[in-house]
Amino acid sequence: MTQRKISEHIFLFPFAWSVPTHRKANNFKPQQNLKSDIFWTIDGWKRQDFNIDNYKEYNEFVYFYKPVRNVLYEKIKDAEITKVYINSLVGPNSYCEVQINDKIYKLNIFKIGLRVFKSGIGILSIYLDNYTYLDLEDVKNINLLSECVYPLELPIKYHPTKITFYLENNTIYEDRTLTDYKVNAGKISPFIMKLLGKNFVQEKKLWGIYIEPLIGSKMVTLCLFNDDEYLKKVKLNNSILNKETIKEIYTSSDTDRFYYVTAFSLFCVSTINVDSKVYDQMMHLLLIQKTTLLNFSNQIASISLLPETELVIAIQDLYKIYIQFINQMYFNEVTEDARGRWLYSKISTLLNIQQEIQQLDFEMKEVHEYAELINREQSKIKVELFAFIGVALVVPTFVTGFFGMNIMSEELVTWWQHDNTKLWLNTYALFPILLISCIYTWRIQKIWARIIIQSILIISAIISLFIIFNYGCGSP
Repeated sequence: MTQRKISEHIFLFPFAWSVPTHRKANNFKPQQNLKSDIFWTIDGWKRQDFNIDNYKEYNEFVYFYKPVRNVLYEKIKDAEITKVYINSLVGPNSYCEVQINDKIYKLNIFKIGLRVFKSGIGILSIYLDNYTYLDLEDVKNINLLSECVYPLELPIKYHPTKITFYLENNTIYEDRTLTDYKVNAGKISPFIMKLLGKNFVQEKKLWGIYIEPLIGSKMVTLCLFNDDEYLKKVKLNNSILNKETIKEIYTSSDTDRFYYVTAFSLFCVSTINVDSKVYDQMMHLLLIQKTTLLNFSNQIASISLLPETELVIAIQDLYKIYIQFINQMYFNEVTEDARGRWLYSKISTLLNIQQEIQQLDFEMKEVHEYAELINREQSKIKVELFAFIGVALVVPTFVTGFFGMNIMSEELVTWWQHDNTKLWLNTYALFPILLISCIYTWRIQKIWARIIIQSILIISAIISLFIIFNYGCGSP
């Protein structure tokens, strides 16, 4: 007899990623870095192209509008938006143990997935199945695995203390009470880093994929609990799903299901015989949007510290990927299904995605205008340089016009050999050029580099004038 699946638990861990580059100009180009060799072969992972082989995969694929599918599914090897992987060490007998206080929960591992996106975001997904624990409190305890990115406070209290993943030919274990989180404050827990594999690092190095968490100490939780009795209880009193007072929640129910939605969790209680959706793909999409916006804000703060020579290129790169994100990865609606539209709208509201896009759009326009201002200033400098060269050429033109073309005597051709010729050039060429240059540069905005140039010109003009007074004007 087939064992009944009591509950499904999905944990989504979003992170920002970057890869080492040898050129500063490639400051923020994840859309190009996604094509680098490091993403073709990741230790412990294999590429997962999406193929429709059964009814479930078909229903999942057509559930979303076509533009959304391009973000969620990798159907071609050279996908430009996303790369999808599945953990190659997960087998049919793989399982996970989570210890809370003295109780150990044993759960089947359905799969462990990984997605990386061109916006510089990645999502690790852990799918666990519960065939043993019937009580709602046990189901809620299993969901506490989402609190384990890093401790929100020390010492660790009512949270998982020991976590073990039994994979094929590999066991990943962490005793969180022994991990020194004080040394690595805010760093990702060791068991998550081990699940990701050795290609991922938390320190910027010359190799590896550097990652950092984006939404704090939690993973996003999706849970589907199949129980007829608890469905009746939850409909009467949904506070039994969460004892904490949370104002920003949404609930929805019908004959067979009850949905409890917060910013980073989706809990569905349904009858045993109904096939309920857990909406993991939709939550993937919302997480992509939320974390990409957070990553963009971080990038704006980082590039603002760059020198002007690098700042313009960095802003242009960031603005380009931002426009691509708005056009390719942000959607007002994703499905024609009424329940799906409701969930997408409510979770998007809880995550403040629309407001953050408006705020980020303002910030992006500000930095883009700043980049344009720098470009205009650099263009102005080039124009001034050409104007300066033109002014400098006026003097020789005037001298040859005043004295006539016969001025070009043989002595002038070999001027360095004749003192009189050198004195003449100093009086009628060098000194006027220096004088005009001093006057011209005096009205230009004073910055340290130009002040140095002006000082050199003034000193040179004084020396030239001193030579004229002491040695005369000479002759060509």
